[in-house]
Amino acid sequence: MGPALMGILARHVASRFLWNFAALFGALYLFGVGIDVVISTNKFLEAADLAVRQGLVQSRLMGFVVMLLDFHGPRIFQFLQFMVGMVSVGAMGFTLSQMHRARELTAIMAAGIDLRRIAYVVLLMALGLNLVQLASQEWILPRLAPKLVRTHADMVEGRGSAFPVPLSRDASGKLLQASTFDPTTGRLTGLTVLERDERGRARTRISADAARWDAVREVWVLEGGKAIRLPDSPQARATTEAGEFERPADEVATNLGPESILTRRFRIYGQMLSTPQLLELRDGGGPDRTLAGRLLASRILGPLVNLLVLAAAIPYFLLREPCGMLGQSLRAAAFAVPVSITALTLTAVPLSGLPPLLGAAIPAALLLPWAAWRLSALRS
Repeated sequence: MGPALMGILARHVASRFLWNFAALFGALYLFGVGIDVVISTNKFLEAADLAVRQGLVQSRLMGFVVMLLDFHGPRIFQFLQFMVGMVSVGAMGFTLSQMHRARELTAIMAAGIDLRRIAYVVLLMALGLNLVQLASQEWILPRLAPKLVRTHADMVEGRGSAFPVPLSRDASGKLLQASTFDPTTGRLTGLTVLERDERGRARTRISADAARWDAVREVWVLEGGKAIRLPDSPQARATTEAGEFERPADEVATNLGPESILTRRFRIYGQMLSTPQLLELRDGGGPDRTLAGRLLASRILGPLVNLLVLAAAIPYFLLREPCGMLGQSLRAAAFAVPVSITALTLTAVPLSGLPPLLGAAIPAALLLPWAAWRLSALRS
Protein backbone atom coordinates (compact mmCIF):
# COMPACT_ATOMS: atom_id res chain seq x y z
CA MET A 1 0.00 0.00 0.00
CA GLY A 2 1.36 3.41 -1.01
CA PRO A 3 2.10 6.29 1.33
CA ALA A 4 -1.07 8.12 0.29
CA LEU A 5 -3.31 5.19 1.20
CA MET A 6 -1.37 4.67 4.44
CA GLY A 7 -2.00 8.31 5.27
CA ILE A 8 -5.73 7.85 4.69
CA LEU A 9 -5.75 4.81 6.97
CA ALA A 10 -3.80 6.65 9.67
CA ARG A 11 -6.17 9.63 9.54
CA HIS A 12 -9.17 7.30 9.73
CA VAL A 13 -7.85 5.55 12.84
CA ALA A 14 -6.72 8.82 14.43
CA SER A 15 -10.05 10.59 13.87
CA ARG A 16 -12.04 7.65 15.22
CA PHE A 17 -9.79 7.39 18.30
CA LEU A 18 -10.04 11.12 19.03
CA TRP A 19 -13.80 11.11 18.54
CA ASN A 20 -14.18 8.18 20.94
CA PHE A 21 -11.90 9.92 23.43
CA ALA A 22 -13.98 13.11 23.30
CA ALA A 23 -17.26 11.19 23.61
CA LEU A 24 -16.07 9.03 26.51
CA PHE A 25 -14.39 11.94 28.30
CA GLY A 26 -17.50 14.10 27.93
CA ALA A 27 -19.80 11.31 29.12
CA LEU A 28 -17.71 10.62 32.23
CA TYR A 29 -17.36 14.32 33.03
CA LEU A 30 -21.09 14.99 32.66
CA PHE A 31 -21.85 11.89 34.72
CA GLY A 32 -19.67 13.18 37.56
CA VAL A 33 -21.17 16.68 37.33
CA GLY A 34 -24.67 15.21 37.26
CA ILE A 35 -24.08 13.22 40.44
CA ASP A 36 -22.73 16.29 42.23
CA VAL A 37 -25.67 18.44 41.09
CA VAL A 38 -28.18 15.84 42.32
CA ILE A 39 -26.45 15.58 45.69
CA SER A 40 -25.85 19.33 46.11
CA THR A 41 -28.93 20.82 44.44
CA ASN A 42 -29.78 22.86 47.55
CA LYS A 43 -26.31 24.39 47.60
CA PHE A 44 -26.56 25.50 43.97
CA LEU A 45 -30.05 26.92 44.56
CA GLU A 46 -28.84 28.87 47.60
CA ALA A 47 -25.94 30.22 45.57
CA ALA A 48 -28.38 31.18 42.79
CA ASP A 49 -30.58 33.04 45.29
CA LEU A 50 -27.51 34.94 46.53
CA ALA A 51 -26.61 35.89 42.94
CA VAL A 52 -30.17 37.19 42.41
CA ARG A 53 -30.05 39.26 45.62
CA GLN A 54 -26.71 40.74 44.58
CA GLY A 55 -28.13 41.68 41.19
CA LEU A 56 -25.70 39.48 39.24
CA VAL A 57 -28.53 37.64 37.42
CA GLN A 58 -32.21 38.28 36.78
CA SER A 59 -33.74 34.92 37.70
CA ARG A 60 -33.14 31.93 39.90
CA LEU A 61 -32.86 29.60 36.91
CA MET A 62 -30.23 31.78 35.29
CA GLY A 63 -28.40 31.99 38.62
CA PHE A 64 -28.46 28.19 38.93
CA VAL A 65 -26.89 27.81 35.47
CA VAL A 66 -24.29 30.50 36.16
CA MET A 67 -23.29 28.97 39.52
CA LEU A 68 -23.11 25.52 37.95
CA LEU A 69 -20.83 26.71 35.17
CA ASP A 70 -18.71 28.79 37.54
CA PHE A 71 -18.21 25.89 39.94
CA HIS A 72 -17.82 22.94 37.56
CA GLY A 73 -16.58 24.65 34.39
CA PRO A 74 -12.93 24.97 35.51
CA ARG A 75 -12.98 21.38 36.77
CA ILE A 76 -12.94 19.99 33.24
CA PHE A 77 -9.19 20.73 33.10
CA GLN A 78 -8.65 19.04 36.46
CA PHE A 79 -10.64 16.05 35.22
CA LEU A 80 -8.41 15.87 32.14
CA GLN A 81 -5.34 15.87 34.36
CA PHE A 82 -6.44 12.77 36.26
CA MET A 83 -8.33 10.85 33.57
CA VAL A 84 -6.37 11.26 30.32
CA GLY A 85 -4.65 7.89 30.77
CA MET A 86 -7.73 5.82 31.62
CA VAL A 87 -9.93 7.51 29.01
CA SER A 88 -7.25 6.85 26.37
CA VAL A 89 -7.44 3.14 27.16
CA GLY A 90 -11.23 3.24 26.91
CA ALA A 91 -11.12 5.18 23.61
CA MET A 92 -8.65 2.66 22.20
CA GLY A 93 -10.94 -0.20 23.21
CA PHE A 94 -13.97 1.41 21.53
CA THR A 95 -11.97 2.23 18.39
CA LEU A 96 -10.53 -1.23 17.87
CA SER A 97 -13.80 -2.94 18.81
CA GLN A 98 -15.62 -0.91 16.14
CA MET A 99 -12.97 -1.80 13.57
CA HIS A 100 -13.12 -5.45 14.61
CA ARG A 101 -16.91 -5.55 14.33
CA ALA A 102 -16.83 -3.89 10.89
CA ARG A 103 -14.15 -6.38 9.71
CA GLU A 104 -11.80 -3.48 9.00
CA LEU A 105 -8.91 -5.28 10.66
CA THR A 106 -9.44 -8.23 8.32
CA ALA A 107 -9.32 -5.90 5.31
CA ILE A 108 -6.15 -4.26 6.64
CA MET A 109 -4.42 -7.63 7.02
CA ALA A 110 -5.64 -8.71 3.55
CA ALA A 111 -3.92 -5.61 2.14
CA GLY A 112 -0.66 -6.78 3.72
CA ILE A 113 -0.51 -4.10 6.42
CA ASP A 114 1.00 -4.93 9.78
CA LEU A 115 -1.56 -4.42 12.56
CA ARG A 116 1.13 -2.76 14.63
CA ARG A 117 0.74 0.28 12.40
CA ILE A 118 -2.72 0.74 13.90
CA ALA A 119 -1.20 0.49 17.38
CA TYR A 120 1.42 3.11 16.52
CA VAL A 121 -1.25 5.56 15.30
CA VAL A 122 -3.22 5.10 18.53
CA LEU A 123 -0.09 5.62 20.64
CA LEU A 124 0.82 8.73 18.66
CA MET A 125 -2.64 10.23 19.24
CA ALA A 126 -2.44 9.33 22.94
CA LEU A 127 0.94 11.06 23.13
CA GLY A 128 -0.65 14.18 21.67
CA LEU A 129 -3.42 14.06 24.28
CA ASN A 130 -0.87 13.74 27.07
CA LEU A 131 0.97 16.76 25.68
CA VAL A 132 -2.31 18.70 25.70
CA GLN A 133 -2.79 17.65 29.31
CA LEU A 134 0.74 18.83 30.17
CA ALA A 135 0.07 22.19 28.48
CA SER A 136 -3.14 22.52 30.51
CA GLN A 137 -1.22 21.64 33.66
CA GLU A 138 1.46 24.25 32.99
CA TRP A 139 -0.61 27.22 31.82
CA ILE A 140 -4.30 26.73 32.63
CA LEU A 141 -4.55 24.90 35.96
CA PRO A 142 -2.25 27.31 37.87
CA ARG A 143 -4.59 30.18 36.96
CA LEU A 144 -7.70 28.21 37.90
CA ALA A 145 -6.28 26.67 41.09
CA PRO A 146 -7.90 29.14 43.54
CA LYS A 147 -11.31 28.32 42.03
CA LEU A 148 -10.68 24.59 42.08
CA VAL A 149 -10.15 24.46 45.84
CA ARG A 150 -13.51 26.08 46.55
CA THR A 151 -16.20 24.06 48.30
CA HIS A 152 -19.96 24.22 47.93
CA ALA A 153 -20.10 26.22 51.17
CA ASP A 154 -17.76 28.83 49.68
CA MET A 155 -20.06 29.12 46.68
CA VAL A 156 -23.15 29.55 48.85
CA GLU A 157 -21.50 32.24 50.97
CA GLY A 158 -20.27 34.07 47.90
CA ARG A 159 -16.61 34.00 48.85
CA GLY A 160 -13.41 32.33 47.81
CA SER A 161 -11.84 29.52 49.77
CA ALA A 162 -10.65 31.81 52.57
CA PHE A 163 -9.34 29.85 55.53
CA PRO A 164 -7.24 30.40 58.66
CA VAL A 165 -3.53 29.63 58.43
CA PRO A 166 -2.34 27.56 61.39
CA LEU A 167 1.11 28.01 62.87
CA SER A 168 3.45 27.03 60.01
CA ARG A 169 7.24 26.88 59.84
CA ASP A 170 9.20 28.12 56.84
CA ALA A 171 12.66 27.05 55.65
CA SER A 172 14.47 29.58 57.88
CA GLY A 173 12.61 28.54 61.03
CA LYS A 174 10.13 31.41 61.21
CA LEU A 175 6.62 30.59 62.45
CA LEU A 176 3.74 32.18 60.56
CA GLN A 177 0.07 32.34 61.52
CA ALA A 178 -2.88 34.28 60.09
CA SER A 179 -6.57 34.70 60.81
CA THR A 180 -7.53 34.25 57.15
CA PHE A 181 -5.94 33.72 53.77
CA ASP A 182 -7.92 34.34 50.57
CA PRO A 183 -6.47 32.41 47.58
CA THR A 184 -8.34 34.53 45.04
CA THR A 185 -6.61 37.73 46.18
CA GLY A 186 -3.49 36.24 47.80
CA ARG A 187 -4.11 38.35 50.90
CA LEU A 188 -3.48 37.52 54.56
CA THR A 189 -5.31 39.18 57.44
CA GLY A 190 -4.42 39.07 61.13
CA LEU A 191 -0.83 38.03 60.44
CA THR A 192 1.58 37.03 63.19
CA VAL A 193 5.20 35.97 62.58
CA LEU A 194 7.68 34.71 65.18
CA GLU A 195 11.37 34.96 64.33
CA ARG A 196 13.47 32.46 66.31
CA ASP A 197 17.11 31.91 67.10
CA GLU A 198 19.11 28.75 66.42
CA ARG A 199 17.80 27.18 69.65
CA GLY A 200 14.19 27.75 68.62
CA ARG A 201 13.48 30.56 71.08
CA ALA A 202 11.25 33.40 69.86
CA ARG A 203 13.24 36.63 69.49
CA THR A 204 10.93 38.91 67.49
CA ARG A 205 7.18 39.00 67.15
CA ILE A 206 5.84 40.67 64.00
CA SER A 207 2.14 41.41 63.61
CA ALA A 208 0.11 43.13 60.89
CA ASP A 209 -3.49 43.87 60.09
CA ALA A 210 -3.04 42.50 56.56
CA ALA A 211 -0.32 41.48 54.11
CA ARG A 212 0.03 40.95 50.37
CA TRP A 213 2.60 38.75 48.64
CA ASP A 214 5.41 40.20 46.53
CA ALA A 215 6.53 37.25 44.40
CA VAL A 216 9.52 39.06 42.91
CA ARG A 217 11.20 39.73 46.26
CA GLU A 218 9.53 36.80 48.09
CA VAL A 219 8.26 38.93 50.95
CA TRP A 220 4.92 39.66 52.57
CA VAL A 221 4.33 43.41 52.35
CA LEU A 222 2.65 44.41 55.61
CA GLU A 223 -0.19 46.81 56.29
CA GLY A 224 -0.12 48.25 59.80
CA GLY A 225 2.85 46.07 60.66
CA LYS A 226 4.91 46.29 63.83
CA ALA A 227 7.74 44.24 65.27
CA ILE A 228 8.43 43.66 68.96
CA ARG A 229 11.82 42.35 70.01
CA LEU A 230 11.30 39.97 72.89
CA PRO A 231 13.68 40.41 75.87
CA ASP A 232 16.00 37.54 76.70
CA SER A 233 14.79 37.02 80.26
CA PRO A 234 11.84 37.76 82.57
CA GLN A 235 14.04 40.21 84.46
CA ALA A 236 14.70 42.17 81.27
CA ARG A 237 10.98 42.25 80.52
CA ALA A 238 10.27 43.63 84.01
CA THR A 239 12.77 46.47 83.65
CA THR A 240 11.82 47.39 80.08
CA GLU A 241 9.25 50.01 79.27
CA ALA A 242 6.29 48.92 77.15
CA GLY A 243 7.31 50.48 73.83
CA GLU A 244 11.08 50.31 74.10
CA PHE A 245 11.50 47.24 71.86
CA GLU A 246 8.68 48.04 69.44
CA ARG A 247 9.32 49.34 65.90
CA PRO A 248 7.37 49.59 62.63
CA ALA A 249 7.66 46.64 60.22
CA ASP A 250 7.11 46.95 56.46
CA GLU A 251 7.73 43.40 55.24
CA VAL A 252 8.58 39.83 56.18
CA ALA A 253 10.92 37.73 54.03
CA THR A 254 9.93 34.06 53.86
CA ASN A 255 9.57 31.20 51.41
CA LEU A 256 6.07 30.55 52.78
CA GLY A 257 4.17 32.23 49.96
CA PRO A 258 0.62 31.63 48.69
CA GLU A 259 1.55 28.43 46.82
CA SER A 260 3.17 26.91 49.90
CA ILE A 261 0.22 27.84 52.12
CA LEU A 262 -2.27 26.34 49.69
CA THR A 263 -0.19 23.23 49.07
CA ARG A 264 0.05 22.51 52.79
CA ARG A 265 -3.69 22.91 53.27
CA PHE A 266 -4.88 21.27 50.04
CA ARG A 267 -2.45 18.53 49.04
CA ILE A 268 -4.22 18.31 45.69
CA TYR A 269 -3.37 21.98 45.05
CA GLY A 270 0.28 21.10 44.50
CA GLN A 271 -0.67 19.11 41.40
CA MET A 272 -2.11 22.29 39.88
CA LEU A 273 1.10 24.28 40.15
CA SER A 274 3.27 24.86 37.10
CA THR A 275 6.76 23.38 36.86
CA PRO A 276 8.49 26.73 37.66
CA GLN A 277 6.28 27.08 40.75
CA LEU A 278 7.14 23.54 41.85
CA LEU A 279 10.85 24.21 41.32
CA GLU A 280 10.54 27.35 43.44
CA LEU A 281 8.70 25.36 46.09
CA ARG A 282 11.41 22.68 46.09
CA ASP A 283 14.30 25.16 46.19
CA GLY A 284 12.68 26.92 49.14
CA GLY A 285 13.47 23.90 51.31
CA GLY A 286 11.57 23.04 54.46
CA PRO A 287 8.72 20.52 54.57
CA ASP A 288 7.61 21.44 51.02
CA ARG A 289 10.81 20.17 49.39
CA THR A 290 9.88 16.47 49.44
CA LEU A 291 6.32 17.11 48.27
CA ALA A 292 7.51 19.29 45.39
CA GLY A 293 10.06 16.64 44.39
CA ARG A 294 7.37 13.95 44.20
CA LEU A 295 5.06 16.19 42.17
CA LEU A 296 7.85 17.02 39.72
CA ALA A 297 8.71 13.34 39.35
CA SER A 298 5.10 12.36 38.71
CA ARG A 299 4.74 15.18 36.17
CA ILE A 300 7.73 13.89 34.23
CA LEU A 301 6.88 10.18 34.38
CA GLY A 302 3.06 10.31 34.47
CA PRO A 303 2.58 10.64 30.68
CA LEU A 304 5.09 7.83 30.11
CA VAL A 305 3.15 5.54 32.45
CA ASN A 306 -0.09 6.42 30.64
CA LEU A 307 1.43 5.45 27.29
CA LEU A 308 2.93 2.21 28.63
CA VAL A 309 -0.40 1.10 30.14
CA LEU A 310 -2.09 1.87 26.82
CA ALA A 311 0.57 -0.03 24.85
CA ALA A 312 0.20 -3.07 27.10
CA ALA A 313 -3.62 -2.97 26.75
CA ILE A 314 -3.75 -2.68 22.94
CA PRO A 315 -3.19 -6.43 22.27
CA TYR A 316 -6.43 -7.20 24.12
CA PHE A 317 -8.32 -5.64 21.20
CA LEU A 318 -5.98 -5.75 18.19
CA LEU A 319 -6.73 -9.37 17.21
CA ARG A 320 -6.47 -11.34 13.99
CA GLU A 321 -9.28 -13.78 14.71
CA PRO A 322 -12.90 -13.07 15.65
CA CYS A 323 -13.34 -12.86 19.40
CA GLY A 324 -15.92 -11.69 21.91
CA MET A 325 -15.09 -8.07 22.67
CA LEU A 326 -16.95 -8.11 25.99
CA GLY A 327 -14.56 -10.66 27.45
CA GLN A 328 -11.56 -8.79 26.06
CA SER A 329 -12.87 -5.55 27.53
CA LEU A 330 -13.16 -7.12 30.97
CA ARG A 331 -9.61 -8.48 30.72
CA ALA A 332 -8.29 -5.11 29.61
CA ALA A 333 -10.11 -3.35 32.47
CA ALA A 334 -8.82 -5.91 34.97
CA PHE A 335 -5.30 -5.04 33.82
CA ALA A 336 -5.46 -1.29 33.15
CA VAL A 337 -7.48 -0.06 36.15
CA PRO A 338 -5.43 -1.60 39.01
CA VAL A 339 -2.13 -0.96 37.23
CA SER A 340 -2.98 2.73 36.67
CA ILE A 341 -4.13 3.17 40.28
CA THR A 342 -1.00 1.44 41.61
CA ALA A 343 1.26 3.54 39.40
CA LEU A 344 -0.47 6.72 40.55
CA THR A 345 -0.09 5.66 44.18
CA LEU A 346 3.62 4.88 43.79
CA THR A 347 4.28 8.29 42.23
CA ALA A 348 2.29 10.12 44.92
CA VAL A 349 3.43 8.28 48.06
CA PRO A 350 7.03 8.72 49.26
CA LEU A 351 9.09 5.53 49.48
CA SER A 352 11.45 5.40 52.42
CA GLY A 353 15.09 5.69 51.43
CA LEU A 354 14.44 6.48 47.75
CA PRO A 355 14.71 9.87 46.01
CA PRO A 356 11.36 11.09 44.62
CA LEU A 357 12.38 10.66 40.97
CA LEU A 358 13.63 7.12 41.53
CA GLY A 359 10.53 6.12 43.46
CA ALA A 360 8.25 7.55 40.76
CA ALA A 361 10.26 5.73 38.07
CA ILE A 362 9.47 2.26 39.48
CA PRO A 363 6.06 1.91 37.69
CA ALA A 364 7.58 2.98 34.36
CA ALA A 365 10.55 0.62 34.82
CA LEU A 366 8.21 -2.31 35.47
CA LEU A 367 5.78 -1.46 32.68
CA LEU A 368 8.35 -0.80 29.95
CA PRO A 369 9.47 -4.43 29.36
CA TRP A 370 5.91 -5.69 29.79
CA ALA A 371 4.52 -3.27 27.20
CA ALA A 372 7.39 -3.99 24.79
CA TRP A 373 6.79 -7.76 25.10
CA ARG A 374 3.04 -7.37 24.63
CA LEU A 375 3.47 -5.38 21.41
CA SER A 376 6.24 -7.60 20.05
CA ALA A 377 4.16 -10.73 20.70
CA LEU A 378 1.17 -9.25 18.86
CA ARG A 379 0.03 -11.55 16.04
CA SER A 380 -0.22 -9.13 13.14
